[in-house]
Amino acid sequence: MKKPTSGKDLEITAVNLARDLLDHVLRLDASSVRHGQGLGSDDLIDGRIDFQHGDDTYALIIQVKSNGAPRFIRSAVYQLKGYLAHARQSGYEDSSRHLIPMLVSPYLSPESRSICTDHDVAYLDLVGNAHLAFDSVYIDRAVADRPKSETRALRSIFTPKSAAILRALIRDPDRAWRVADLATAANASLGHVSNVRKALLEREWIEKRDNGVILVQPDALLRTWREDYRQPDGHRISGYTFFHGEQLSQQLSGKLNPEPQHPRAIYSSNSAAQWFAPFARGGTHSFYADEPGARMLKEVLKLTHAAKGANVILRIPKDESLFEDADQPAPGIFCASPIVTYLDLWNGNDRDREVADYMASKCFPWL
Repeated sequence: MKKPTSGKDLEITAVNLARDLLDHVLRLDASSVRHGQGLGSDDLIDGRIDFQHGDDTYALIIQVKSNGAPRFIRSAVYQLKGYLAHARQSGYEDSSRHLIPMLVSPYLSPESRSICTDHDVAYLDLVGNAHLAFDSVYIDRAVADRPKSETRALRSIFTPKSAAILRALIRDPDRAWRVADLATAANASLGHVSNVRKALLEREWIEKRDNGVILVQPDALLRTWREDYRQPDGHRISGYTFFHGEQLSQQLSGKLNPEPQHPRAIYSSNSAAQWFAPFARGGTHSFYADEPGARMLKEVLKLTHAAKGANVILRIPKDESLFEDADQPAPGIFCASPIVTYLDLWNGNDRDREVADYMASKCFPWL
């Protein structure tokens, strides 16, 4: 489908798509199809389709939103429902006609769709998601696709710079954050925190309070993040060590460190998960390290090259914030944060996903 280039084009496309959706209903006779310019001075209404179904008359009242983010859809739902209530009370509408509110947008996320269904508002987007229910008619269509613009928007929220802000929010989901405090906690600029804050407010993952913003949907945030997660960019080194179990722990005693004054090295992936939520122990030891930290681990673990059967994986990430919010689950033991560990595991193989799910049950009971 050709993408609408203006608001008016979007209105016309929206009404035409709604008409096509109604065509799927048997015994439907549309008596009138009007776009915004044919609706008089009703600024809230962008389209109307009057039709007959069985012995009853209906009117599909359409409002079009160019931005389908939950924050805007919730506001639109309230406006649309208010408009219909006023139309009925004022006698503007024939009392025998059934009015069906519908919102149309270029894209409606699962959260935006839920807002509509929770308020008995039909919806339709240009990607193919649709919901319409009246009388004996029930249409519900969901597609996995999402537009490139939505993918780009989500990726901008989950960049390494933004990720440090998100981890700060999830670490303390009950705290109200002011922009300056969040910038300090995430080592980010005020401008970047403000941009991320705006994007999260639009999706209703955070909420404004008198003393700052608070994360009200950590589950929605983390579920979306894990689907769009990309393991940190950087260099990967694999090798083999003869050290295992207690012997390996002794070799690493006093060596792990997240601070920049010394070689940085912290447990990651399954190795970190064993400290947060012990599961079936794996045979691979995983670490995040900087260049000096990688050299230190090679020496301490007497790492040798292994074309096959490597049991040590060192990742040297470009994102230094992974060290800045490292966790210390036991004295002298430093791990990538539970959030990073969970995301890494959830995007691994099937066995890693099992560990991630178990870890979530212990560390993120709200997920």
